[in-house]
Amino acid sequence: MITELEWLFRILLTGILSSIVGWERETHARAAGFRTLILVGMGCCLSMIVSLRITELFSGVDSPYLRIDPARIAYGVLTGIGFIGAGTIIKDRGNVRGLTTASCLWGVSAMGLAIGCGYYFLGIGTTVLIMITLMILKNIELKIPRDVYSRIQIKFSEENPGFLKEIFSQISSMGYRILEFSISELRNEKTYVAKILCISRNKKDGIAILQELKKFDKIIEIEFK
Repeated sequence: MITELEWLFRILLTGILSSIVGWERETHARAAGFRTLILVGMGCCLSMIVSLRITELFSGVDSPYLRIDPARIAYGVLTGIGFIGAGTIIKDRGNVRGLTTASCLWGVSAMGLAIGCGYYFLGIGTTVLIMITLMILKNIELKIPRDVYSRIQIKFSEENPGFLKEIFSQISSMGYRILEFSISELRNEKTYVAKILCISRNKKDGIAILQELKKFDKIIEIEFK
């Protein structure tokens, strides 16, 4: 028979394990940090405990129509965590941030459910693996070759189509491959605006691009993202 103190210990242990993950997120100034992950973990653990103990409320009920599924609350918890995780994901100018933090929320919630069921070894082991992923594998991730996308917007006053080819050639010579581009005309200003999408391998040096394109006298304005 599990005592009330052991149920409470499970919630406390979940809070301690969640705080370890939350501490790492807090040091990186993430939206879901120290206290948030503690609250999520303990809340999920309590939900699992309630799910396991709900049969106690109907122990004296004898009805063929009563069906109690302890896993149903766990389903709802994981679904709800998805909404919280979505709130930590930020998309800004094509860049997406917060996916790791959202994954931490989901991982902590699953750990809380495991501790709530009494699977201490799995819960503690999962916390250790999460911390290894966040702190050690991050250095390995940074060494993985990856494609980097850049957007360049150029405003110029040259009407000769060959001028734009010179710009493309200069960008390509710096290790950037042009994927697509668009050009529009500002009639009131008698200028053109070219928007270029580039890809490179482990390279995004906006200062170098600006310095090279400044050599073209016809260019009025350059924007690099």
